[in-house]
Amino acid sequence: MIQDALEISLFVICVLLSAFFSSSEVALISITKAKARTLVNEGRPGSSAVAALKESPEHLLITILIGNTVANIAAASIATAVAIQTFGDYGVGIATGFVTLILLIFGEIAPKIYAARASESFALTIAPVIHFLSQIFSPIIWLVERVSPTFGIGKETAEPAVTEEEIKEWIDVGKEDGSIEQGEKEMLYSVLEFADTTAREIMTPRIDVTLMEDTVTFEEAISIFNDTGFSRIPVYHDQIDNITGILNVKEIFSAMVTRRKETTIRDVMYDPMFVPETKKIDDLLKELNVHRVQMAIIIDEYSSFVGIVTVEDILEELVGDIMDEHDKEEPEVQKLAEGVYVVDAQMWVEDLNDTMGLTLPVSESYETIGGLIIDRLGHLPQHPGEKAEIEEAHLTLVVMQMHGRRIIKVKIVVHPGNGKPQP
Repeated sequence: MIQDALEISLFVICVLLSAFFSSSEVALISITKAKARTLVNEGRPGSSAVAALKESPEHLLITILIGNTVANIAAASIATAVAIQTFGDYGVGIATGFVTLILLIFGEIAPKIYAARASESFALTIAPVIHFLSQIFSPIIWLVERVSPTFGIGKETAEPAVTEEEIKEWIDVGKEDGSIEQGEKEMLYSVLEFADTTAREIMTPRIDVTLMEDTVTFEEAISIFNDTGFSRIPVYHDQIDNITGILNVKEIFSAMVTRRKETTIRDVMYDPMFVPETKKIDDLLKELNVHRVQMAIIIDEYSSFVGIVTVEDILEELVGDIMDEHDKEEPEVQKLAEGVYVVDAQMWVEDLNDTMGLTLPVSESYETIGGLIIDRLGHLPQHPGEKAEIEEAHLTLVVMQMHGRRIIKVKIVVHPGNGKPQP
């Protein structure tokens, strides 16, 4: 009788140990290395053990597998011995079915469901025990790592612990759960894409840049500054491609106040900073900071002037448009009627697709909506009203406004059956 009670007690203990290791596996593996570091910074009890285990995930997994396997085998052995004593030859089959059911429900399913629901608190509770066991099992872990190439070989080629796409998915999950607001999501996405953005993608193109020649007088320069509202303007000599400096409006006023009669704008402008259009904007921001300038002149592979980038342009990639008293806020997409929209011709095709949920074709031969129209027409538009049919996207692009040969505004007419764009 005492022996039966002892065997039943040992069986229950083995099932509990199986449940412990099964739940530990779910709780500890669900905790990421980043989360473990956060718990350590918060000073949570057990966090140091969690962090130590996450530094060696192979050791963690082997420790749990050893404990779980020993507990399951012991439970099966005890149950089989008791069943044979009680039922004879039929005991093996009865024990097999009984142990399988008990371990499945109480040793696997129920503990793992509990651990999944309270992974953080449970992981902090059991981590010191698992860490202690990993030290006890260290000889076995060492042997397994040497025998099995799965654990011991190929660590150099292991995938990164977290990828940019996974971070974006977590941001999306946070937005859906309400822990991250829409504005925060957009800023986090901007941070992730910041290092991949080039100067060409954010520059003010050459055709939109206000320039002045180095022969203008101070009065003429002040007039240009007043008309544009800019505080810095690139200066060229003879031809636009020959940018020789950047003029700051403060230098003009300083020279006039000190009454330097012989001074020209060539004397008060500072040397321009030239960067290639392929320059990453995170590196560009560092260079602008080092040189203590607010504007960079962007050049192409032939050293031709193609645009400018300011510190404000770079910051706007992170925080969105920064409006000042001279800026006129206009929506990127203006809705005229159902299925009819107006956009800036300089808007990038990819950005418009993302904004409106369209499928406009993307090509290396153009970047903007205006470029797409020219590509489809095969020539520069001669007058407003010319249209380009984009059959694959089920819409029509119509030139609405032009300045010289430059397209300013484009009307988008969405044909029925294309779905409803979301401006």
